[in-house]
Amino acid sequence: MARRQRAFRRRRGSAQRSRHRRQDVRNASRPGVGVRGATRLVPPAVAAWVAAVILVSIPSAAVPVALIALVATCITTGVAVARARHPSHTARPVSPWWAWSALVLLAVFLAATAVAARAPSRTPDVLTDAADAGRLTSIRLVVTEKSILDDDRASPWERRADAPGSDSGESTGESAQRIRGTVTEVHEGGSRVALAAPVVLFATVPSRHPVPLGAVIEADTSVRKTAPGDAAAFLLFARQPATVVEGAPWYLGWAADLRAGLVKRAAELPGRGGELLPGLSVGDTTAVSDELDTAMKTSALSHLTAVSGANCAVIVAVLTLLLAAFSAPRWLRISGALVGLGLFVVLVTPEPSVIRAGLMALAVLLALGAGRPTAGLPVLSLVVIVIVVSDPWLSRSFGFVLSALATGGLLLLTRPLTRWLSVWLPRPLAAAFAIPLAAQIACQPVLLLLNPDIPVLGVPANLLAAPAAPVATLLGLAACLLVPAIPVLATVALWLGWLPATWIAAIAATVDRLPVASVPWLPGAGGAVLFAVLTATGILAVLAVRVGRRTVAAVCTGVLVIAGGAWAGTLTGERLVPAMSLPQDWSVAACDVGQGDAILIRSAGAVALIDTGVAPDALTACLDTLAIGTLDLVILTHFDLDHVGGVDAIVGKADLVLTGRPENAADERMLDDLAAGGATVRRADAGMSGTLGTAHWRVLWPPPRAGPLWTGNAASVTVVVEPAEPDGIRSLFLGDLDERAQKRILAGHGLRGPVDLVKVAHHGSADQSARMYEEAAARIGLVPVGADNDYGHPAPDLLDMLAAAGTTPLRTDLCGLIVVGGTAAAPVVWTEMPC
Repeated sequence: MARRQRAFRRRRGSAQRSRHRRQDVRNASRPGVGVRGATRLVPPAVAAWVAAVILVSIPSAAVPVALIALVATCITTGVAVARARHPSHTARPVSPWWAWSALVLLAVFLAATAVAARAPSRTPDVLTDAADAGRLTSIRLVVTEKSILDDDRASPWERRADAPGSDSGESTGESAQRIRGTVTEVHEGGSRVALAAPVVLFATVPSRHPVPLGAVIEADTSVRKTAPGDAAAFLLFARQPATVVEGAPWYLGWAADLRAGLVKRAAELPGRGGELLPGLSVGDTTAVSDELDTAMKTSALSHLTAVSGANCAVIVAVLTLLLAAFSAPRWLRISGALVGLGLFVVLVTPEPSVIRAGLMALAVLLALGAGRPTAGLPVLSLVVIVIVVSDPWLSRSFGFVLSALATGGLLLLTRPLTRWLSVWLPRPLAAAFAIPLAAQIACQPVLLLLNPDIPVLGVPANLLAAPAAPVATLLGLAACLLVPAIPVLATVALWLGWLPATWIAAIAATVDRLPVASVPWLPGAGGAVLFAVLTATGILAVLAVRVGRRTVAAVCTGVLVIAGGAWAGTLTGERLVPAMSLPQDWSVAACDVGQGDAILIRSAGAVALIDTGVAPDALTACLDTLAIGTLDLVILTHFDLDHVGGVDAIVGKADLVLTGRPENAADERMLDDLAAGGATVRRADAGMSGTLGTAHWRVLWPPPRAGPLWTGNAASVTVVVEPAEPDGIRSLFLGDLDERAQKRILAGHGLRGPVDLVKVAHHGSADQSARMYEEAAARIGLVPVGADNDYGHPAPDLLDMLAAAGTTPLRTDLCGLIVVGGTAAAPVVWTEMPC
């Protein structure tokens, strides 16, 4: 009897399995069934994401939206249930649109509720009042993200002295840092107010290493409110060095110590491989130089130095394989992978992309543990919903957005691209090309918002770097773990990891040097939307060809051809038209280098440069546009970063360099570099003069024996240039002079009559002498100023002064590059943009 029952159960099980197989075959033969199942969570995820992006900018609308979404969810769910129970619908399944609509509305409700619940705590009254009143506030802050060494607040020569291996011996033991954290206490009037507001603190701290995650900082700061959609509710600026009152807690401190040990040991490795290895393995890019960072971005390899899902996948796979090698059961393999993943996330610090990757890996592991392997797209959708509901302000983080888009692109586009490329390439090579191409297609519209250039060699660069990246990650991670325990093995792992890291750095440097590494695209949101539309058109054309829709394919192809022709014509115009339309007899040019000065003067083929702007790249672009290779004279008015930050672009190109008084050792190092490049460096004082081509230049300021009060802006080297031709343009260049220094020049009668052109002082600040501009009586006023700067430059008072003096202001933020030629009686002005 028992045997007959067992046989019956076996036959019934076999029949059920046969029915399941037949059903699977029928499902497989129906196109799109699997796709529809995999994409069911995509609309709710997109809805939650979009709702969060919009509502964090207008948090006052979160409560009404949440109520409307809740009511709509209830109504939609009720209709779906009623349709399912109605007799007329028993013969056919209910339309999935009702269920999808309910899920989408529920996702919107959750996102809106999260914004409404968190918005009030982000803007406490005590910080809002301090920002409105402009008073200093004593705060206590807990660091919540990896701090960034704020290189923009130091000159390249200060950073060079702080670099690993520097033997300058002039260490200050301090660094300027940008610290993201949560303000937990504000001290006011002897009382303490507890709160939880996300902020960014700009402060000098007594360490050259980033402040670790979880550390507690106290500082006296000024407070500035941010836009509602920003991840930080306030910006805090410490007036004095901040105090680290507590280090990272033990469960986080170990990670900071390990990262610091890896960076220190990797700094001993030669070349760019040592700079790159900590970034590849644990995401620490503090040792990466500006040149290597630029090369990684140009070659579309910068994602390798930001820990992503690929790193998490490598860690999980290695741990699972190691435990499987010891015959560990499935529950132990999954548990071990979860623990290792958690420790890895803590080690590399939980940034948005790491959170997304970690949560996705967690969901997959839990699904495997439950015996329900699942596709990646539903998991990604679920992770997006969880993240935007837990912290809606992360929805606008570029790191999170790029990470999610890259993952979605890989899941949706890799297979179609592989099939398409396999028509021309062997299938393994087609698959290898399809992976980076899918990620780049998905991310490029967002990347264009950050940099309006398309890395045309990004896919082959990623293809070449792909085999080396996981090897460098694992070896660098092994070295990181072994440094405190077994230094000898750590050294071996470091040198082995140095090889693939050097290979990746060499790929980036090679691509960066190629003339076609990237091509420009339309900037802003319009350019991003246009690229997304053209990409979708291209994908539609490929799909139309595959299904035989020739008309659709022809229309899409025609759109792409027309767009490509317009783009090529625009590129040609951008390169050729400016070169053809520039005045050939120009005498003064104001480079558009952002919030900084870089002015060129030309006479009889000789060229002078006054200041260099804040960055070498912007100055190099301007010099290339004007076809300038060497500089007969360089004047560095003073040593602020916005006037000397681009000096690296002219090292080896300058003949004579005139400077103000160096204020510190970093200034001396900069001048030493210029001298090493072949320049003659001299101190500029009032009364010094010389020639530039046929023109004559004369220094008006500072006086030879200027006291300690005349430093910085007030000591800017001020020059007047007088042409030999009677009808030439006479020019005055005021550096960053303040009102009192301008009055001293006027009192000394150094100006000697009006000029035709004046370079307005200090980017158009209000600290000016109206009489200076009246005496100058220039027809043209050059105002080098950055777009949307935080200083309010140019100030309305300054613009009124220029108007009263009859001077027409020309601003680089509105005009771009400005070139002035012609004669004093009939000047010719050319601008890069209409203004």
